[in-house]
This record gives sequence, structure tokens and C-alpha cells, in this order.
Amino acid sequence: MDITIVCGRRPDLLERTLASFGAGIIANFAPGTVYANIDPFCGTEAEGDQCEALLRNHFKSVEISRPETPSFGAAVRRLWQKPTSDYFLHMEDDWEVLVPVTPDQIEPRLRGPVVQVQLASLDRLYLPRTYSYKTTWRNILGLKFLKRVHQDRPLFATSPSFIKTSFARTCAGMMDPAKDPEKQLFAEGTALGDYTRAFRNHPLQAPGRKAVVRDLGRAWLAEHGTRKRLVDGVSFWEPIA
Repeated sequence: MDITIVCGRRPDLLERTLASFGAGIIANFAPGTVYANIDPFCGTEAEGDQCEALLRNHFKSVEISRPETPSFGAAVRRLWQKPTSDYFLHMEDDWEVLVPVTPDQIEPRLRGPVVQVQLASLDRLYLPRTYSYKTTWRNILGLKFLKRVHQDRPLFATSPSFIKTSFARTCAGMMDPAKDPEKQLFAEGTALGDYTRAFRNHPLQAPGRKAVVRDLGRAWLAEHGTRKRLVDGVSFWEPIA
């Protein structure tokens, strides 16, 4: 199983993520080549070097890209064209594993129309259903209620997931590297959005509808006075005023 990792220049977060995923997931599989993209996002050149050293120390076979300009869309597009295994683990540098994951939880699910098994995150609400679809909500007196589940619009993610390589490679070939990749995967009226409609994403939850992973990035950004914004389909990070 190959692995793809999207990184910034945040060695403290990357080290924590690698330790957690190494013990909770990767140790249970047979890792192949690790493809990592270290963007010049946050940190310094020296901290980017530290991230590269961490990756090379953790894995036997590593291929690293270090572009001169940060671009989340370009990073995902570049990485998703790399794996050669039947499926791969896609990671980011700011997550923590809460519950161990083994191949017998993943491989039986990556069949038929299911091309992604997304690890359920602590900060998201997962409805009791097999696949992930676009949902519409309404607010009544400050409370959030489900209005509609759009079963004609499956959702796919760039958060920690196991992904069929053939699907990811095709998606990457249609991605605009300048725009947010996740939003492109379910965009309306685009070649990529039309392509993904035939497939499904299965969110993997622990027993009792519990989360499998936890996002560390939001807290890190808040601590460092930074926030993520999406404008006209482009993701960027800016200082909090």
C-alpha cells in the first residue's frame, strides 16, 4: 500500500502525525512507497528540511516534492497521480489516530462503487448511513436540523482516507491545481464533478458511531493566529485580524 502525505513546514505537527498514524494504522499494513509534498506553508526553509528528514527517517521508500509556491490543489493533484498500488492511504500532516485501523476494515469496503473509505473525524457529524452525500440543513431558533440528503451527489474528501488508485489518478487529471481539490470533487456542471457521481465514499466509524481520527490543524492555526479561507474556489491562509 502506497501512501501520500500533504505537508507544510510544521515539523512539530508532522512528527506527532507520523507517530500516531505509524502506530495506529501504517504498522498494520505493508507500506510501499511514500509520496510526500512539502509546501512552503508556514515555518522556514530549515523547518521544511526537518520535515523531509522526519519522512526519510520514518519510511524506507520516500519520494518528496518541494515546490517553490504553496498550493493545496497542486499538491493533491501531484500526489494522487503517483501511487501504483491498488489503493493507497492519503494523509495530511495535522491529524491524530484515535482508533486503530486494519486491512480487514478497509479492503472489503473498497469494492463496487466505493472508491474511498474516509476515516471519520471527531469534528464532523456523520449520519447513520453507508455513504457520504451532500446534505442541506436548516436553522430553527438557533438549532440545526437536517433538511435533505442529496443521494445524487456523493461527497469525497482530501482528509485521511483509503482511496482506489485508478479513481484518484483520473480525478487528479481533471483537477485545476489552482483551486481547492475537495470542492472540485463534487462541483456541479464540471467534468470532474460529473465523473465522481458514479462512485461512493464510505465513512469508516468506530463502533458506536465514534470518530477514528482527530484534526489537529485547526487548533494549531488558531494558536499561530492564522485561519483558512475559501474565495472563488481557491483556498488560502491569512493572519487573524
